[in-house]
Amino acid sequence: MKKNNHDANPELLLAFLEPLVDALVKERVTEELDKRMAALRLSNEPERPISIDEAAKILGYSSSHMYTLCRTKQIPHVKKGRWLYFYVSEIKEWLEEERVAQRYKG
Repeated sequence: MKKNNHDANPELLLAFLEPLVDALVKERVTEELDKRMAALRLSNEPERPISIDEAAKILGYSSSHMYTLCRTKQIPHVKKGRWLYFYVSEIKEWLEEERVAQRYKG
């Protein structure tokens, strides 16, 4: 019986795909762990102001979205000169208020 050119050898396919899948999974897991570790480190530090980039990383927002939230006074922040600062405790509080507000909207 002659094999069709479209029939794939499962062992060969596995040997080809396994390293690719492993690399992709490792990359994604590493990214997620880095993100969570950064958030954990920031949440365990003594209270200090953090930058807009750090706040954006914690929240998973882009910097431009953070600027919009600040400009429209939707998120607690401190403006010192031309710089914006945030406190992790205030961000956590803000998130909790948003969750409660969303839960009770009708």
